[in-house]
Amino acid sequence: MTEQVRAEGIGPSFAPPPRRGRRRWLEHPLFHLLLFALTLGTTTIAGGFFTERGGVLFGGSFTDGLPFSLPLLVILGVHEMGHYAMCRRYGLAATHPYFLPSPFVVPPFFSFGTFGAFIRIKEPIRDKKILLDVGAAGPLAGFAATLPFLFYGVSHARPSTTAIGSTTVLFDYPLAVRLAQDLTGVGRYTSAAVHEHPTFMAAWFGMLVTCLNLLPIGQLDGGHVLRAAAGRRQPLISGVAVAAAFASAFWVPPVWAFFALMAAAVTGVAHPPPENDAEPVETGRLTVALLCLVVFLLCFSPAPIRQIGPGP
Repeated sequence: MTEQVRAEGIGPSFAPPPRRGRRRWLEHPLFHLLLFALTLGTTTIAGGFFTERGGVLFGGSFTDGLPFSLPLLVILGVHEMGHYAMCRRYGLAATHPYFLPSPFVVPPFFSFGTFGAFIRIKEPIRDKKILLDVGAAGPLAGFAATLPFLFYGVSHARPSTTAIGSTTVLFDYPLAVRLAQDLTGVGRYTSAAVHEHPTFMAAWFGMLVTCLNLLPIGQLDGGHVLRAAAGRRQPLISGVAVAAAFASAFWVPPVWAFFALMAAAVTGVAHPPPENDAEPVETGRLTVALLCLVVFLLCFSPAPIRQIGPGP
């Protein structure tokens, strides 16, 4: 996720240079390290929920959650470093990644221990080719980093003997999980039939973050790619995407309606046009945009998290 200040909320951020000395501590390496350490702590606590012993809050140890937290931070970090490396390639001023810890790691809250991560790009991206490269680099790198953990995780699920009750939380699996199950030969199972391995849950959450960032709305990563690829048609396509997300709430839990509302509120629906908005994008970069769409579809599930009651 990138953040372009008031040009980019949760996806990169365009902002005027800060005044000399103003909030310089926000970019100090120790501040980045502090946020990383806090996020490691909160995700490790949350990751304990996916283990047999329950982690430090349920009689286990703090280290129980490391098979969740370490893969997850690798996935989030690689995503943001994809953006950062592309910014360095094109000479764009950008911060190092900010990891965001979540304090909601104790019952009755259900949390993965983090709100994600972002970098802040401190100047406008004026060229649509650079916009596409920067926008696509994060989710593509993050998805590639997810795959080893996904293949390991799907092979280490434990059969569930727990009856499904009214407070049972189930995780819907996207197409990428189904393909990984087939390729590893473990057979297809659902969240209702197993206790997922913590590393699998890190990969699952990484795919959810990738899918969220690739929503073709405003200044999310998907919005950057769409603006570069579709040009002036971007606001219309993004508007249709927001409408579709809201309409989905009539059939499935309103997860995507909520995400779309937040994205539209924070980053807007229309993406600011680059200076060469009317110029066509070459076939190679259109292929990259198509690859982003494929990754989005591989990571998408209609109802990622849901509660289900007992059957009749």
